[in-house]
Amino acid sequence: MQARMNGTMVRLGVLAVLAAGAGSGAWSTTLAAEAADTGRLAEVIVTAQRREQNLQEVGTSVSAFDSNTLESLGLKDVTDIAGQVPGLQFNQYGATVTIYNLRGVSQNDFSDHQEAPVAVYADDAYIASTGALAGTLFDLQRVEVLRGPQGTLFGRNATGGLIHYLSRQPTDSPDGYLQVTGGNFGTFESEGAISGPLTDRVSARASFATTTHEGYISNRIGHSINDQRQYAGRLQFKFKVSDQGEVLVKLHALTNDNETAGNYSWAASVPDATGRGVFAPGATDLGGYMNPSSDPYQQSENRRGLLNRTVWGANVHVNWNFGGVQLVSVTDYLKLQKRYGEDSDISPNYIFNYDTGAHYRQFSEELRLSGTSGALHWIAGLYYLNYKTTNFEFTSLPDAIPGLPFPVGIGDATLELKTSSPSIFGQLEYDFGSHWTGIVGARYTSDDKEYVYHYTCDVCGPPDNVSPPGGFPYALTYSTAAGFPDAKKSYHIPTGKLELDYKFNRDVLVYGSVNRGAKGGGWSAPSSGYVNVSPAYTQATGVPLLNMRYNDERLTSVELGLKSTFWDGKARLNAAVFHYDYKNYQGFFLDVVTQIVENIDATVKGGEIEFAVAPVHGMNLQLGISRLDTRADNVPTPFGAVITSQLPQAPHWSVNAVARYEWPALGGHLSAEVDGKWNAEQYLELENAQVDLEPAYALANARFGYASGNGRWDVSAYVRNLANKYYRVYNLDLSAFLGINQSVYGTPRLYGATFTYHWGK
Repeated sequence: MQARMNGTMVRLGVLAVLAAGAGSGAWSTTLAAEAADTGRLAEVIVTAQRREQNLQEVGTSVSAFDSNTLESLGLKDVTDIAGQVPGLQFNQYGATVTIYNLRGVSQNDFSDHQEAPVAVYADDAYIASTGALAGTLFDLQRVEVLRGPQGTLFGRNATGGLIHYLSRQPTDSPDGYLQVTGGNFGTFESEGAISGPLTDRVSARASFATTTHEGYISNRIGHSINDQRQYAGRLQFKFKVSDQGEVLVKLHALTNDNETAGNYSWAASVPDATGRGVFAPGATDLGGYMNPSSDPYQQSENRRGLLNRTVWGANVHVNWNFGGVQLVSVTDYLKLQKRYGEDSDISPNYIFNYDTGAHYRQFSEELRLSGTSGALHWIAGLYYLNYKTTNFEFTSLPDAIPGLPFPVGIGDATLELKTSSPSIFGQLEYDFGSHWTGIVGARYTSDDKEYVYHYTCDVCGPPDNVSPPGGFPYALTYSTAAGFPDAKKSYHIPTGKLELDYKFNRDVLVYGSVNRGAKGGGWSAPSSGYVNVSPAYTQATGVPLLNMRYNDERLTSVELGLKSTFWDGKARLNAAVFHYDYKNYQGFFLDVVTQIVENIDATVKGGEIEFAVAPVHGMNLQLGISRLDTRADNVPTPFGAVITSQLPQAPHWSVNAVARYEWPALGGHLSAEVDGKWNAEQYLELENAQVDLEPAYALANARFGYASGNGRWDVSAYVRNLANKYYRVYNLDLSAFLGINQSVYGTPRLYGATFTYHWGK
């Protein structure tokens, strides 16, 4: 360890001359150059209503980051934005699955076939697979986060909100940059782009990013865990076909190359009377092991986990104007291949391993027309999504485990899910004079889904050790061909919104809206335990019935908001309060070791405040506050009790803040920046076990940089997780089976330096 640290420090000493944290941009969405010249906050442009507008003129709760912001805050991973968006949390099992939680709305099932209620888009194209979301932020123009149901304008109906990543496009003049970063844990990152014209009507942009580092978790008996070898690239061509229109073609790819997966930390726990875990310090797990270290980054695993993943795709974006009417076509294709494996018992013993693989492909097409006629803005369109995923899940255990009264064995699940989803949508926005604006929008979606699920278990021990008909090995096929008509289902989903805006003057807007979002139903995909879908067998044996299919969820939001700019443009205050009536929330549970999604009802009440101010020349301050009060009814627990609980990853309070100061020095500009986030205590699973309760914690990051006077290069040093705080982003309670819970911790303290060189500016 000491040799590795010394080597890192030597590399940092060299890179300090070359390196620095990305750019001289400002926090949030304020451009540093404009703020420095005028002392005012810069205008924030968003596309929340499918056209470019000033953030302060949009009656929707939105947070946005421009390219300078992303660089100045050093945001590198797609999940980093959660640190500065009120109401946004995430959990991530390495790069294999990424789950966002917005205002308490999420879906924590780690099965690869599930869609999330917080929709993610890249350059106007929806990404349905949670396994394709993780990656590096690079060469982006903007990131937008829209809170609340999205049931009208964006391609895929979503209950919780959406996150939109927009790439920088090809430029008409030569432009580009190169950036390198070095840091502890052997971190080396590179990023760059080159852009410019190829002909009078064709321009191109090529960009790339690489990220490598050693594992954050030391393994006393093997390779370090949670290392990274990720490589990504993007190639774009813009064709200016005529003065009326242009075509943008994008090719992109990302790969994770033999990373060591399974970023869990061991903690002993035992089930209480409901089957939910309680911490048991000093206890051993099912195999008799106890981790001698309380450091979550010190583990002993006999199996080396693995992640291999390739994501690639193509996108064609057409913009055309027909005498005041704009046509937009977005054609997208995405493909994912993934192989993942982990040491699930997090110990030196062979007790429990989990493997999964996915072959996924997706096609989508969106056509929309929009225009303005006097006081009326209108938009209408068609959207089609088609995807197919073929997955396998494999759990392996020894035939006999000391202490268990029944054998366990191997569970093997394979599944295929096909989804075809056309929709039609439209929205009208009308200005009633200079103060009032009304908006009405609607969407109709048809989700046609078919599910084929095969499951075998060599010697699964069901409750009371009741043998299934025919004895072991136990096998199940769930499909229409096997006599299960509910393995094929169509969901007809109407959604929409009503909104009324009142503009007191150019600087103050208040709005009220009723918004309806929905998400189609689906099926659970258990990979271990006993899976019973036969009512007759339940009646004969008492073994519980598993309802494989769950219904569509529907969320109705009532929201009141304020957008205001004051102090001669030096300050901005945006706020919103809301109430969610959440019907048939698709809640994820772990019934001992069986993955289940069931519909329950929930409510969410809360609000956000975002405040930005430039109090003195060169200084920018930001404050964000989120308040959530969540309730889920009739939540089942592993031993059969039903409880009322809080939604997972929904702290009552969270606060984010940034302070940045930039001043002229040494022929250029020096900058100092501190940012952070505080979360109140929160539960990390829906069952609200004691082991799921994460205490309140605060994270802080710091960055110091220098930018040359001509803007050609900049250099900075950074520290993330300044206090080296231990905090969990997710937990999986296996108390009733293994006597442990799998805790996923955020990254430890990271530090380093970055150098960036720009040309063509």
